[in-house]
Order: sequence, then C-alpha cells, then structure tokens
Amino acid sequence: MKTSDYQLNTFPALLQKFFLQRMIQQKRMSGQTVNSYRDSFKIYFEFLSRQYGIAASHVDPKHLDRNYIAEFLCYLEKERHNKAITANNRLSAIHSFLSFVAVEAPEYSDIVNRGLSVPYQKQDTVAMDFITKEEFEAMLKVCDTMTSIGSREKLMLLILYNTGIRISELTELHCTDIIDLTIPSRSCIRVMGKGRKERIVPIWKTTASFLSKYMKKQNLNTNEKLFIGKNGEDLTRSGVRFRIDKIVLLAAAKKPSLLEKNISAHTFRHSVAMNLLSANVDLSTIAIWLGHESIETTHKYMVADMEMKRKAMGKVSEPVNTSYRYKASPDILHFLNSL
Repeated sequence: MKTSDYQLNTFPALLQKFFLQRMIQQKRMSGQTVNSYRDSFKIYFEFLSRQYGIAASHVDPKHLDRNYIAEFLCYLEKERHNKAITANNRLSAIHSFLSFVAVEAPEYSDIVNRGLSVPYQKQDTVAMDFITKEEFEAMLKVCDTMTSIGSREKLMLLILYNTGIRISELTELHCTDIIDLTIPSRSCIRVMGKGRKERIVPIWKTTASFLSKYMKKQNLNTNEKLFIGKNGEDLTRSGVRFRIDKIVLLAAAKKPSLLEKNISAHTFRHSVAMNLLSANVDLSTIAIWLGHESIETTHKYMVADMEMKRKAMGKVSEPVNTSYRYKASPDILHFLNSL
C-alpha cells in the first residue's frame, strides 16, 4: 500500500489505524480482544464477498451502513448459526470501529450514525452455574497427586477456585507472578488482565502451600510458565478445558450434580464471585478482585444471589393470616402530606 493511502481516510487506512493505534497503542487491549475484533472483520468481509460480491480490497466505509450491518446479523444467524451473544460480540467490534471513524473521519458521520443505530439482539438469560464446596472437594479428590499431571490439575483447580482468574490469565502465569510464597499468610498472585491491566489477588494458605511444593517438585525456574504441558510446551486454553471436562466426569461419580451444570474455567470465576458475595464482600471489592472494568459487570452476581434467595424463600411456608385492612383516605392531599 502506498504511503499516500495512509494519509487519506480510506477504509484500509482507517481500519489499520483503529487496530494499531486505537486498540493496541492507546487502549492497550489484550491479544485475545484484538484477535476477536480481527475475526469479526474477517467474517464481515466474507459476508460482503458472498452476499454482494465485494472483495475485501474494495470495501469502503459506505459498506458499513445500516442495511449492510443488519443483513450481516441475519447472515450470522442463518448461515453461521450463531447465537445472539456471538452476533452481539461481532456487532460490538463494528460499533467500536464506527465510533473511532466518527472522530477520525467526520465526513462519514451520516454512515456512522446509521451504522451505530443497529441495535444489539436480545439475549436469552441463562441460569448462572457455580460450583459448591462439596463439588469442588470431589473434583480435588480425583486428581492423582502422585503424578505430575495430577498435581498440575489440582493446582489448576485450587488457583481457579481461589482467585477466579480467567482461563487466559491462568495459562499466562509465570513463576515470577507468585508473590511472598514463603509467607503463606501474605501469599498472592500477580495477574495481567484485560487491557494489560495488572492486579494482585490473595491466595489461601493451603493454595500457597501446595503451590510451593509443586514448584519445587517440578523444579521450575523463576522465568518459566507455571503450567506446562506433558511434552514441555505451554499449557493452552483448550488443554485447560480438556482437563476440566475430564475431572468433572470423574468427580461426577461421587457428585452427580456436576453433570447437571455446564462446568468450565469461567464457572470457577462465577463461584468465586458468589462465595465473596456470600461472605458480605462489597461489589466494588469483588470487581477489583475479578478485574472487571465496570461494577455493572459485577452486579449480575448480586442478581443471581437474590434469585437463589427467592428460591429458598419459596420453600418456606408462608403465614396463613395475610389479610390487608388498610382503608384509603378520601382526602388525597392529606395522604400526600402524610408521606
């Protein structure tokens, strides 16, 4: 591409500036988020090519107008069989780019406003699964700590259930991220979260003790990854999912309730939030603990906790005498003044 192309507000120039400057340099978004946005645009270009015969090299800002985006959402649903949550993630990437274009290239404001007017799809509310203490202990018991893989699995479970870190954060942990391991009461883990934001999460004494023994037994160097695959490679996200699935199946023999839940690494995150909430930890602290950018994200756990309390209340017998004998006052002003 010619240098002059970058100096103009062409679509390729705007898109590349959005990724390189806005997302990576300015907002310092994680590699996972960048990849997600990248894939969203690749799928959008595939849609334009298949539906309208528009090659990626010929895409113009006008191809992000409302009608194109609305058709794209239909394409995701009918052709790719995506659920609303996936379609909304793709739409979020497009909306973010359009908001960037609104500032960088105001000459496209009409197209931007129409594109941003495309609403997000309504998502079905899914019941939030979480792991009970008994279920967690059943999962720990099936980890054979006489083997290196079993020890790694147990440590993985302990850290997930203790800290609630994301699967991507778990696989990126290095031995240097473990702080004050020699003092169990002060031990904690340094986590690099979304947007490359660092946070410190405390760990239990039992987790710290097992972690210390694990690192010595595995003879891990300070600069090494904490979790390594059986062949010496870094443990991947899919590797974590595979191990958790296997552990759940084995533990279900003692705790069948595990099979009724969709257990993943993120379920541990839900469980930590619910445990903290049950311990009367305030939402702002939980938000910091989990690395949420907004406390609104954390609020969903309070809603889930309230729903559980409603279900519990429904099992309690209601009083028989619930008659209501209040008589309304005919003087409405008198009523309002009494409030």
